[in-house]
Amino acid sequence: MFGSLGFERTATRAIARRAAVSLPALTYYFGGKEGLQRACAEYIVGDVHARLEPAAAHVAAELGRARLSRRELLELLRRVIDPFIEGMATERPESWVLFFTRAQSERSAAFDVLFERVAGRIIGLTAEIVARLLRRAPDDPEVMIRALAIIGHTALVRRARPILLRALGWPNFSGKRLELLKEALWRQVAEGLAGD
Repeated sequence: MFGSLGFERTATRAIARRAAVSLPALTYYFGGKEGLQRACAEYIVGDVHARLEPAAAHVAAELGRARLSRRELLELLRRVIDPFIEGMATERPESWVLFFTRAQSERSAAFDVLFERVAGRIIGLTAEIVARLLRRAPDDPEVMIRALAIIGHTALVRRARPILLRALGWPNFSGKRLELLKEALWRQVAEGLAGD
Protein backbone atom coordinates (compact mmCIF):
# COMPACT_ATOMS: atom_id res chain seq x y z
CA MET A 1 0.00 0.00 0.00
CA PHE A 2 2.86 2.38 0.72
CA GLY A 3 4.18 1.85 -2.81
CA SER A 4 0.91 2.47 -4.59
CA LEU A 5 -0.54 5.19 -2.35
CA GLY A 6 2.46 6.77 -0.69
CA PHE A 7 3.01 7.35 3.01
CA GLU A 8 0.49 10.16 3.51
CA ARG A 9 -2.40 8.49 1.65
CA THR A 10 -1.91 5.07 3.26
CA ALA A 11 -4.22 4.70 6.24
CA THR A 12 -3.27 2.47 9.16
CA ARG A 13 -6.87 1.22 9.35
CA ALA A 14 -6.65 0.07 5.73
CA ILE A 15 -3.33 -1.65 6.43
CA ALA A 16 -4.78 -3.43 9.48
CA ARG A 17 -7.84 -4.51 7.48
CA ARG A 18 -5.73 -5.82 4.59
CA ALA A 19 -3.37 -7.67 6.96
CA ALA A 20 -6.34 -9.03 8.91
CA VAL A 21 -5.02 -7.71 12.22
CA SER A 22 -6.48 -5.25 14.69
CA LEU A 23 -5.40 -1.62 14.61
CA PRO A 24 -4.21 -1.79 18.25
CA ALA A 25 -2.02 -4.81 17.37
CA LEU A 26 -0.51 -2.92 14.46
CA THR A 27 0.22 0.04 16.72
CA TYR A 28 1.58 -2.20 19.49
CA TYR A 29 4.05 -4.04 17.26
CA PHE A 30 5.12 -1.21 14.97
CA GLY A 31 4.36 1.97 16.94
CA GLY A 32 2.33 3.44 14.10
CA LYS A 33 2.49 4.00 10.39
CA GLU A 34 6.12 5.20 10.26
CA GLY A 35 7.30 2.17 12.23
CA LEU A 36 5.39 -0.15 9.93
CA GLN A 37 6.84 1.51 6.83
CA ARG A 38 10.32 1.20 8.32
CA ALA A 39 9.68 -2.50 9.10
CA CYS A 40 8.60 -3.06 5.48
CA ALA A 41 11.79 -1.38 4.31
CA GLU A 42 13.91 -3.49 6.68
CA TYR A 43 12.30 -6.67 5.34
CA ILE A 44 12.91 -5.79 1.68
CA VAL A 45 16.39 -4.41 2.34
CA GLY A 46 17.27 -7.58 4.25
CA ASP A 47 16.81 -9.58 1.04
CA VAL A 48 18.93 -7.16 -0.99
CA HIS A 49 21.58 -6.82 1.73
CA ALA A 50 21.99 -10.61 1.97
CA ARG A 51 22.77 -10.72 -1.76
CA LEU A 52 25.22 -7.82 -1.79
CA GLU A 53 27.01 -7.86 1.55
CA PRO A 54 29.34 -10.86 1.04
CA ALA A 55 30.86 -9.25 -2.07
CA ALA A 56 30.82 -5.79 -0.47
CA ALA A 57 32.67 -7.06 2.61
CA HIS A 58 35.31 -8.73 0.44
CA VAL A 59 35.78 -5.59 -1.67
CA ALA A 60 35.99 -3.35 1.41
CA ALA A 61 38.67 -5.59 2.89
CA GLU A 62 40.67 -5.56 -0.35
CA LEU A 63 40.40 -1.77 -0.57
CA GLY A 64 42.18 -1.67 2.78
CA ARG A 65 45.37 -2.50 0.88
CA ALA A 66 47.32 0.61 -0.04
CA ARG A 67 48.46 -0.54 -3.48
CA LEU A 68 46.14 -2.12 -5.97
CA SER A 69 46.82 -2.33 -9.68
CA ARG A 70 44.35 -1.02 -12.25
CA ARG A 71 43.43 -4.61 -13.11
CA GLU A 72 42.80 -5.43 -9.44
CA LEU A 73 40.66 -2.31 -9.01
CA LEU A 74 38.57 -3.21 -12.05
CA GLU A 75 38.15 -6.76 -10.72
CA LEU A 76 36.94 -5.33 -7.40
CA LEU A 77 34.51 -3.03 -9.18
CA ARG A 78 33.10 -6.01 -11.03
CA ARG A 79 32.74 -7.87 -7.73
CA VAL A 80 30.55 -5.01 -6.52
CA ILE A 81 28.55 -4.68 -9.74
CA ASP A 82 27.84 -8.33 -10.59
CA PRO A 83 25.79 -9.20 -7.49
CA PHE A 84 24.06 -5.83 -7.77
CA ILE A 85 22.98 -6.67 -11.33
CA GLU A 86 21.93 -10.16 -10.21
CA GLY A 87 19.79 -8.61 -7.49
CA MET A 88 18.27 -6.11 -9.91
CA ALA A 89 17.54 -8.81 -12.50
CA THR A 90 16.00 -11.29 -10.08
CA GLU A 91 12.25 -11.71 -10.02
CA ARG A 92 10.94 -9.77 -7.05
CA PRO A 93 7.47 -8.33 -6.38
CA GLU A 94 6.83 -5.19 -8.39
CA SER A 95 5.44 -3.71 -5.18
CA TRP A 96 9.03 -3.59 -3.88
CA VAL A 97 10.05 -1.33 -6.75
CA LEU A 98 7.03 0.90 -6.16
CA PHE A 99 7.74 0.95 -2.43
CA PHE A 100 11.29 2.24 -2.84
CA THR A 101 10.42 4.60 -5.66
CA ARG A 102 7.83 6.21 -3.37
CA ALA A 103 10.21 6.17 -0.41
CA GLN A 104 12.83 8.02 -2.46
CA SER A 105 10.41 10.65 -3.69
CA GLU A 106 9.00 11.16 -0.19
CA ARG A 107 12.43 10.93 1.50
CA SER A 108 10.84 8.85 4.21
CA ALA A 109 12.27 6.65 6.94
CA ALA A 110 12.10 3.78 4.43
CA PHE A 111 14.46 5.70 2.16
CA ASP A 112 16.87 6.14 5.10
CA VAL A 113 16.90 2.35 5.58
CA LEU A 114 17.56 1.76 1.89
CA PHE A 115 20.35 4.30 1.78
CA GLU A 116 22.02 3.29 5.04
CA ARG A 117 21.97 -0.46 4.47
CA VAL A 118 22.37 -0.81 0.71
CA ALA A 119 22.76 2.26 -1.50
CA GLY A 120 25.28 4.08 0.68
CA ARG A 121 27.49 0.99 0.91
CA ILE A 122 27.45 0.35 -2.85
CA ILE A 123 27.96 4.04 -3.65
CA GLY A 124 30.86 4.30 -1.20
CA LEU A 125 32.68 1.24 -2.54
CA THR A 126 32.11 2.23 -6.17
CA ALA A 127 33.30 5.79 -5.50
CA GLU A 128 36.43 4.53 -3.71
CA ILE A 129 37.34 2.31 -6.66
CA VAL A 130 36.58 5.00 -9.26
CA ALA A 131 38.61 7.50 -7.21
CA ARG A 132 41.63 5.22 -7.20
CA LEU A 133 41.28 4.54 -10.92
CA LEU A 134 41.12 8.29 -11.62
CA ARG A 135 43.70 9.12 -8.93
CA ARG A 136 41.33 11.53 -7.23
CA ALA A 137 39.61 11.85 -3.87
CA PRO A 138 36.47 9.74 -3.34
CA ASP A 139 34.43 12.86 -2.55
CA ASP A 140 35.51 14.63 -5.76
CA PRO A 141 32.26 15.59 -7.57
CA GLU A 142 33.37 13.96 -10.86
CA VAL A 143 34.25 10.74 -9.05
CA MET A 144 30.88 10.69 -7.31
CA ILE A 145 28.99 11.46 -10.54
CA ARG A 146 30.79 8.67 -12.39
CA ALA A 147 30.21 6.22 -9.53
CA LEU A 148 26.52 7.14 -9.45
CA ALA A 149 26.32 6.78 -13.24
CA ILE A 150 27.69 3.24 -12.97
CA ILE A 151 25.19 2.34 -10.27
CA GLY A 152 22.32 4.04 -12.09
CA HIS A 153 23.20 2.23 -15.29
CA THR A 154 22.96 -1.14 -13.56
CA ALA A 155 19.91 -0.18 -11.47
CA LEU A 156 18.04 0.38 -14.72
CA VAL A 157 17.85 -3.40 -14.98
CA ARG A 158 15.33 -3.38 -12.11
CA ARG A 159 13.44 -0.22 -12.99
CA ALA A 160 13.02 -1.19 -16.66
CA ARG A 161 12.95 -4.98 -16.21
CA PRO A 162 9.68 -5.56 -18.13
CA ILE A 163 10.85 -3.35 -21.02
CA LEU A 164 14.23 -5.06 -21.22
CA LEU A 165 12.73 -8.55 -21.15
CA ARG A 166 10.16 -7.73 -23.82
CA ALA A 167 12.70 -5.97 -26.07
CA LEU A 168 15.07 -8.93 -25.78
CA GLY A 169 12.27 -11.47 -26.19
CA TRP A 170 13.36 -13.22 -23.00
CA PRO A 171 11.09 -14.73 -20.34
CA ASN A 172 13.48 -13.82 -17.51
CA PHE A 173 17.10 -13.09 -16.64
CA SER A 174 18.53 -16.43 -15.66
CA GLY A 175 21.33 -18.76 -16.69
CA LYS A 176 23.10 -17.70 -19.87
CA ARG A 177 20.80 -14.70 -20.30
CA LEU A 178 21.89 -13.29 -16.92
CA GLU A 179 25.56 -13.94 -17.75
CA LEU A 180 25.18 -12.13 -21.08
CA LEU A 181 23.46 -9.20 -19.35
CA LYS A 182 26.23 -8.92 -16.75
CA GLU A 183 28.96 -9.17 -19.39
CA ALA A 184 27.39 -6.54 -21.65
CA LEU A 185 26.86 -4.10 -18.78
CA TRP A 186 30.36 -4.74 -17.46
CA ARG A 187 31.89 -3.99 -20.87
CA GLN A 188 30.14 -0.62 -20.89
CA VAL A 189 31.41 0.19 -17.40
CA ALA A 190 34.98 -0.90 -18.20
CA GLU A 191 35.01 1.01 -21.51
CA GLY A 192 33.77 4.11 -19.69
CA LEU A 193 36.84 3.91 -17.44
CA ALA A 194 39.30 2.80 -20.13
CA GLY A 195 40.82 6.13 -21.05
CA ASP A 196 41.41 7.32 -17.50
